[in-house]
Amino acid sequence: MAKFLTVIEKSFLFLHDKLYRCLTIKIITMRKPFFTMILLALASFVSAQSLQFEYNGQVYENGERIICTNVLEWGELQQDMQLHNLTNDNLEVLVEKEEVQIVEGTQNYFCWGSCYTPAVYVSPRPVLLAAGEVSGEGSLSFHHQIDPEMSGDPNNFIPGTSVVKYYAYPSGEQENKISIEVWFTYNAESVPEMPVANMGHAYPNPVSSMVHFDYNLMSTDKASVSIYNLLGQEVMTQEINALQGSVALSVADLQEGIYFCTMMVNGCAYATEKFVVKK
Repeated sequence: MAKFLTVIEKSFLFLHDKLYRCLTIKIITMRKPFFTMILLALASFVSAQSLQFEYNGQVYENGERIICTNVLEWGELQQDMQLHNLTNDNLEVLVEKEEVQIVEGTQNYFCWGSCYTPAVYVSPRPVLLAAGEVSGEGSLSFHHQIDPEMSGDPNNFIPGTSVVKYYAYPSGEQENKISIEVWFTYNAESVPEMPVANMGHAYPNPVSSMVHFDYNLMSTDKASVSIYNLLGQEVMTQEINALQGSVALSVADLQEGIYFCTMMVNGCAYATEKFVVKK
């Protein structure tokens, strides 16, 4: 009888152990999605953008490209900008420039709190932005001008397009950089005898297959339209042979996202339109 009870006890303990293990595995399995959600939330929090380029309420996407043709009286191109602190903390913010393509005989500089010489690539002093604050008008600006030592006359114009990329980030947090790319170019009114180019908005927008742009030109000398992604990479280009009309570009092979179509004439960018590929 005692032996029979021992067998029953062993069987009971075996079943109890199996049941405990099954319940433990089930609880752990149920918790996995919960922990995954927490990890994803933490990852999104860590990678959240702390700063944003904008101007007078217009928000610029991180990495966006803009064309600057704002000529001052003395022939200098100036692009005004503002920085928005998106966090709940005070941030000491630095600005940095990277020269992507510079027209010979020109120079560029930026102002962030103070204006710096063309030789300065990173602002020596950070500017304090309070939580949620947008920097005031005139606090941040990007400039392009003829180098007086090269031209002898700072009011002269040199045809061409200089490309400068600007970054902003909290001091000590270079991994949290945001960027904006500025194309400095003199328009037809600024430089006599340069060909005029106009381009309408992209349609349809968003687009899934074919995007269209209406345009007109004074000359077709080396005229083309090119599409760039947010990284500034050219993904498509097409020559233009008529003075006016509509250009159609297939975006069927492009991934979803934001793109820019730029009209070039004789190596100068005259118009850029943003559009969205959505499939």
